[in-house]
Amino acid sequence: MKPAKRTAKKVAAPRPKRERAAAKQAANKPAKRATRQPRVPAAKKLARGRAVRGVAAKKVAAKRLAARRPALGPVPRRKPAGKPARTPARKPAFPQRARASGKQLVLFELMRARAALHGAIQGLAAAAAEQPLAAGKWNAREIVLHLVARDQARLREFERTLRGERASWAGRDEAGWVAANARDLEPLRRRGWDEAVRLLHATRGELMDAVEAVPEEPAEVWNAEHPFGWMLHVLPPHDRHHADAIKRWRAESGA
Repeated sequence: MKPAKRTAKKVAAPRPKRERAAAKQAANKPAKRATRQPRVPAAKKLARGRAVRGVAAKKVAAKRLAARRPALGPVPRRKPAGKPARTPARKPAFPQRARASGKQLVLFELMRARAALHGAIQGLAAAAAEQPLAAGKWNAREIVLHLVARDQARLREFERTLRGERASWAGRDEAGWVAANARDLEPLRRRGWDEAVRLLHATRGELMDAVEAVPEEPAEVWNAEHPFGWMLHVLPPHDRHHADAIKRWRAESGA
């Protein structure tokens, strides 16, 4: 009978002295008891998460909005309710008229109306100036010579009206005007276009020099009720009337 085999026992290697001391100390140390955290209900935890996400979303939205908006200046102070905003007063087109004398107003209107006439005939060719504005009407050259004749008439009766006598054409009817205009135009009718324009400037310059030489006093001389003032007051509308007629004709004919 065979003897039983002896199994050799594994002998653990001796541990170092330092490790044995550490293990002994750890064995003697009382185990640390884990603290249990209080349990938070699921609904409360969900609400808390939503609140945190909502605050974060608002901050992100505010940052994006601030980046898109331009920098704002100081907010103007609001006016108290019940007091409507006062609209600024509109400035007049010619503020110098407010403090102008009667003489200055007459000169101003004469120059303004004549400027409109010059604008109407500016650049008009001599050939186009011979075309009648309509059947049986004057052409532009005849209109210019007619205006020359009316300035000459005022120069002839300048002193008379200044003394307070009525102008010879005051109260004239339509038939009288037709005859008088034809009579006054006859000695000028053969003037060419360029000469008619030069005569227009020269005659009005002579009239303006005579008007400027009249003193501002007495002031009633410059009123429309006075014969002298009336003679000058009716001249600017006459210039504008013919200027508008020439402008309309040029716009329609392309002259």
